[in-house]
Amino acid sequence: MELPLQVVQDLAPDQSSLGAAKKLLNTSKWPMLGLASELNTIWGQCQGSGANPYLTMADVADHGYKCTCPSRKFPCKHVLALMWIFSESQNSFVEATPPEWVAEWLSRRRRSSSGAASTDEPKAVAVKDIASAGNDEPILSAEELAKKEAQRQKRAESAMQATERSVRDGLGELELWIRDQQRTGLAGLLKDLRPRVRRIAARLVDAKASTLAARVDELPSLLAGLPLERQLARLVEELGMWVLLSRAWQTAPQDPDARRALLGAENREQLLNSQPTPVNGRWLCVGERIETRRDGLVSHATWLWPLDGQCASAAMLQDYSPASAGKREASLRIGTQIEGELVFYPSRLPERAILAQYRIVEPDVVSWPSAVVQSPQQALLSLRRALPWQRTVTLLLGGCCLMQDNGAGYWLKAGDQLLPLANNDLPLLAYGEHLAAFICWDGVAAELLSVASPQWGMIAC
Repeated sequence: MELPLQVVQDLAPDQSSLGAAKKLLNTSKWPMLGLASELNTIWGQCQGSGANPYLTMADVADHGYKCTCPSRKFPCKHVLALMWIFSESQNSFVEATPPEWVAEWLSRRRRSSSGAASTDEPKAVAVKDIASAGNDEPILSAEELAKKEAQRQKRAESAMQATERSVRDGLGELELWIRDQQRTGLAGLLKDLRPRVRRIAARLVDAKASTLAARVDELPSLLAGLPLERQLARLVEELGMWVLLSRAWQTAPQDPDARRALLGAENREQLLNSQPTPVNGRWLCVGERIETRRDGLVSHATWLWPLDGQCASAAMLQDYSPASAGKREASLRIGTQIEGELVFYPSRLPERAILAQYRIVEPDVVSWPSAVVQSPQQALLSLRRALPWQRTVTLLLGGCCLMQDNGAGYWLKAGDQLLPLANNDLPLLAYGEHLAAFICWDGVAAELLSVASPQWGMIAC
C-alpha cells in the first residue's frame, strides 16, 4: 500500500490543519498503529487531552476516514497525522486484524465512486503546502519576542485578577444563600430544592466558578437517590463542604486543589508545560464510571491501580465529552493492563492524572493485597483532613465476599468489616468470594466498581 504525501496535502481543509497534524507525527502520541493490507485500511489511537485516546481510521485506497474527536474540520488533524505517518513510516504500523471499532466502520461506510457526478461550479481551493506546515508564524527578533511575551503575561495577570474578583463575589453570594436557607429552614429547601439550586448555580456560572456550579446543580440528583431519612443529613453535609471550599479558596486563591474544585482542571498542555515529574510503571484498570451531567456533558472517570508500587493509591483519569456526540469507545476497560507514564495534577493528595504515553500489555498474574491496611472510614477521614470538600474516597480491598440480604440489598464483607453497597444491580458472576474489590466510599455506603474473581478474573460492576 502506498499513500503519497500529496494526498495528505490535498485532503487537508487548510494550511493550519497541516500544521496541527505535523505536531502529532511523533509515534509516542499513538499507543496503537495498525493496518490491514487486504482491506487497504490503517488505524490508530491518538492520545488527546482527555482520558481516552481518539480512535482514528482511514482507507489508503479511496481516502475515506473517520475519527472520534469533536473537531469540526474534515478531515481533522488526527486523520491527517495518521495518513502522514503511514506515508513516511509504514514500518510504524503493525499488520493485524482490524479491531471492533474499525470493523464496524468498514461495514457501514460506502466506498467512494470514481464515477460520482461533479458539480458545475468549481470549488475554491485553499492554498496549502505540506512542506511548510508548522512554519506559519513570522520570524521575530529577540526584542520583539520579549515584548510579545511581556504583553501575554500582562494580559494573563489582568485576566486572573478579574477572575478572582468575580469568583470572590460569587462565593460571597453562595455563603449568603446558604445562611438564608438555614434561617428559613432546610426542610423547606428540600421541598423546593431544584429551582432554588438552579438559581444559585446560574450565579456561580456567571462568577466563573463553573466546576462548583455543576456540583451545586447536581445536588437534587444526588439527594434523589437517598431514602428520605438520609436526605437532610446529606444536605447539611454537602452545604458544609461548599462553605469549606469557599473559605479554603478565599484563604489561598492560588491553591491548586481549591482552584480545581472551583474553576476546573488545567488542560493537558498546561499540565505538561509545568514540567511535572512523570510516574512510570505498570497499571491495571480497576474502575470505570460514566455519568451524564445536567449541563449536557458526559463524565467518564477511569481508575488505574499501580502494580509496581509506584504510588500509594489509584490514579484517576477524567474525561468529558458532549452528550450529543453519542457513546464514545473507551480504550481502557476494567481488567486492561498497561505499561506507561502518568502525570499527576499538583495536589496535597495526588489522584487525578493524565496518560502521557502508554502501551497495552498482556495481563500478568496480579498479586492482590491480602488485608485492608486502612478501613474505608479511616481513609475518608484522612482524605477530608487534606481536602474537606471531597465526597468520596476510592479503595482497593483485599479478600472479600459479596452478599445479598432478604431485602435485596447488597453487602460487601472485607475482613471484619461489613459494608452496605449503593449498587442497585450487580452481575451474577460478582457474587461470592473474591480476591479483591475496588470501591468508592462516601461514609455511609460503598459503590462497588469491580471485583477480582479467582474463577472469572476482573468483573466490572
